[in-house]
Amino acid sequence: MVVEFEFEPENKLCVYRISGKVTIEALMKTFTRARAHEGWSDRYNFLTLLTQASLSEMSASAMADLQTRMSKADPVQAGPRRRAAIVCNDELSRAVLVFWERTSGETLTTEERIFSSEREARAWLAEAP
Repeated sequence: MVVEFEFEPENKLCVYRISGKVTIEALMKTFTRARAHEGWSDRYNFLTLLTQASLSEMSASAMADLQTRMSKADPVQAGPRRRAAIVCNDELSRAVLVFWERTSGETLTTEERIFSSEREARAWLAEAP
């Protein structure tokens, strides 16, 4: 799995770019690294761009485990709920992510949405208060 992250302070975003086989451990390490980075802000929303990414290891139980671990690792528990947009143009992977979106509900500290284009995702994120 290859993961890069960058910050867009002007858009209040942390942008993750992910390709390859997605695993919980690699995701959690990346999230931890991003939060420890000097450019991090607890006010950022999140944009995740999946390109040629495989979600084959992300079973329903793995998704539930990831939700639990992400929620516990997020220091922001109060204030307005942040947004997280995931862009994926692969239909099968998007189906897995829609499952993620529907099951996450109030489990996560962010409001999750799945998109097929970056433009749509950025428009939704720009609406955030």
